[in-house]
Amino acid sequence: MNDTQYTKYLFDSVKKISFANPGVIRDTYGKGENLTHDFLIKEANKFTKDIIIDYGGNFLATYPGKLKKKIVIGSHLDSQKHGGNFDGLTGVIMGLVLIKFFFENNIRPKYSISVMGIRGEESCWFPYSYIGSKIAVGKFDKKLLDSLKRSDTKKSLSYHINKSGFNAKKVSKKQIKFDIKNFKFFIEPHIEQGPVLEKKKIPLGIVTGIRGSFRFRDAFCKGEYLHSGATPYDYRKDSVVAVSNLVNEMNIFWKAQLKKNKDLVITFGQFFTDNEEHSFAKSSGLVNFCIDVRSNSKNTLEYTKKNLIKKIKLIEKQTKTKFFLGKETNSEPALMDKKLIKKFQIYSKMISMKFETMASGAGHDASVFANHGIPSLMLFIRNKNGSHNPKEYMSIKNFEKVFKVLKGIIKDNYI
Repeated sequence: MNDTQYTKYLFDSVKKISFANPGVIRDTYGKGENLTHDFLIKEANKFTKDIIIDYGGNFLATYPGKLKKKIVIGSHLDSQKHGGNFDGLTGVIMGLVLIKFFFENNIRPKYSISVMGIRGEESCWFPYSYIGSKIAVGKFDKKLLDSLKRSDTKKSLSYHINKSGFNAKKVSKKQIKFDIKNFKFFIEPHIEQGPVLEKKKIPLGIVTGIRGSFRFRDAFCKGEYLHSGATPYDYRKDSVVAVSNLVNEMNIFWKAQLKKNKDLVITFGQFFTDNEEHSFAKSSGLVNFCIDVRSNSKNTLEYTKKNLIKKIKLIEKQTKTKFFLGKETNSEPALMDKKLIKKFQIYSKMISMKFETMASGAGHDASVFANHGIPSLMLFIRNKNGSHNPKEYMSIKNFEKVFKVLKGIIKDNYI
């Protein structure tokens, strides 16, 4: 098979083994992710015998170069529930097609080329981001192995790691298998999950940074269920009004920060009353909600959190309700390597490849490697219909355009 045929074969094969109708399910440390892991290792074995699987189930398949230093290309294997086939998988497949090219053309590049398949990036299965990449660099908090429960099975991360054939005990000791000190660069090709490249009809996005976040996934506001007709305004303790006020206040705050050129995104992704107790004839005594705040600046995240708490306290007094934010989860913002960005910009111009220099609004594994001190870069690939849904669509043609840049830059020793 030529590179195009092989690319299609890989995407189609993984879609088949993780097909869920609609979309795919590659559940973290579950059937879909495990089958994908096994299949891609089998494919990598065609081009190299140097394949290492770490204690958390990440794999690293290395094609030897002239030097031990490695250019690591990869992304995550898991998906959202009924998600699309391209999110995450694209980066691993691009790495495999690259080592296939070097193997079949008997080319020994300057640096060794490693393909990395990373476990558990999506936080929908366990309420925590970047599980696999943090395990890979020895930064995973052992307390989370038992405290994190999978959303569908309610069983611990430790249980699922062991059930999948890996070693949670070694993970708890922060033992690593990869030679991290010889990671020269980490490059993560990934579909763009927003509309920018598609609307501008540009195949490649060169990413400058990845937003960090703080999230309250299980927040709620308690008031009192009171008769809708018999309870005057001054006696109300309406949780719908309270949370609505918070949404409005945080939206006003967000707009004000954008006017100050601050990078910030605020989302209330869930907002619902209790199906068992709410009624047409009651003011609501309970609203469940979540809030997701993202920025490329730690200072902005901290400032936003302080304002959130301040506004909640004021609304509690005004509405006679009580907010409970619950457990906080967060991720660190990360900047991509400026030298790599420049190299990819110059090379893309040199071969007349259109590109957009842009930030990433979503979180990605590359942030873990960047914050660990490994020069890192993300390459976005034009993609239709957003992401985290069965309709996401990346054409093989656009994949090949970005692959052309990555292959050329490594083959020509441009980095």
